[in-house]
Amino acid sequence: MRLSFFIAMRYFFSKKELKVINIISLISLIGVGVVTMALLIVLSVFNGFTCLASDMLSYSNPELIILPSKGKVIDVKEINTQNLESLSQISAITPVVKESVLISFENTQSIVNMYGVEEEYFRIFNIDTTMQIGNTSLYTKDKPNCILGYSLMLKMSLFQGAEKHNIPIQFCIPKKNPTNVIVPEDNLNIDKAIFSGSFMTRSEIDDEAAIVPIAFAQKLLELSPNQISSLNIKLKDSKKTEQVKAEIEKNIPKNYVVKNRLEQNPVYYKVVKAEKLAVYIILGFIIFIASFNIMGALSLLIMTKSKDITILRTMGATKKDVRRIFFINGVMMSVIGMICGLILGIIFCLLQQHFGIIKMGASFIVDSFPIKIYFTDIIAIFLMVVTISCLCTAIMSRKIKFSK
Repeated sequence: MRLSFFIAMRYFFSKKELKVINIISLISLIGVGVVTMALLIVLSVFNGFTCLASDMLSYSNPELIILPSKGKVIDVKEINTQNLESLSQISAITPVVKESVLISFENTQSIVNMYGVEEEYFRIFNIDTTMQIGNTSLYTKDKPNCILGYSLMLKMSLFQGAEKHNIPIQFCIPKKNPTNVIVPEDNLNIDKAIFSGSFMTRSEIDDEAAIVPIAFAQKLLELSPNQISSLNIKLKDSKKTEQVKAEIEKNIPKNYVVKNRLEQNPVYYKVVKAEKLAVYIILGFIIFIASFNIMGALSLLIMTKSKDITILRTMGATKKDVRRIFFINGVMMSVIGMICGLILGIIFCLLQQHFGIIKMGASFIVDSFPIKIYFTDIIAIFLMVVTISCLCTAIMSRKIKFSK
């Protein structure tokens, strides 16, 4: 093994008899390096966009949420919230009443998601840090307030400064048990809340969210004070989500379920995983193509070293020893190219992280391409390149012909 490695090293660093071998070897090394660098950069950009999307989802999806397994309503009396609040990793718990309703202002109407909340809600979702106008106060002189997403505010033909004029927004939803078929309006629950502010999270809730006091929402939906849609939970450490989820499940009735962000948005996360897998497959295939150059360089090297092979055989080297020499040579070519590619890729990613070299369009939510390097991606790239290079060089070294 040592002899094979020593001879492989000599072959790799020595001048080749044919200059074309040096050129092909250099092209192969550069090819593997470029593809490796591209793979790391693409995956890091992908990770950056995934984290950006997750941050945007954090405004509408709590780290954990308790929902009814059937239906839309939770009876708070059935859940001992004091026991849940005593769990060490839980920072806050707040009830939410959520339903699709029709809102209107003057001649403008829109179907929105109404969120009936308590003050704690704004701390869990950090809505208070995203306010563009007004504030997060739920009441003004005992009158219910309404806080709209910024895009929804513009859609409703409201303007900056409207929060100072006590403008009423009408909320409307069909009654649970309509009785009057002659007068349709009598089959609707209608109430009004004062527009008091607008927030911008740069996510989909800006287009569809209307936040009101929980008592206002319960009255509109004909719910009792104990009936809510969900319990939203904020954790002290998001890394312990699964551990806290298991503890909560032990403390609630079986007719309720606990979901993390992944389970709240299953389609989104499945798409993300599928796209990342596609990136691995496509760039892995490109690495495989680049490895053909290594096979070509190795083939020429074997041809020029035919005399050396004969000498090694007469000195007692086995066929396995000879094959190992060229196998090590080919793998070294790939590994050196890969290491150079990883180093350049990491340098580029760090520069993009700190200086935002490549900018995005002015209309996008961030100025430059987001980048996030994961150590697991580096390990995966390393294993992929090594596996493909070992496979290609093993195939080539097996084709060495020995004289009888």
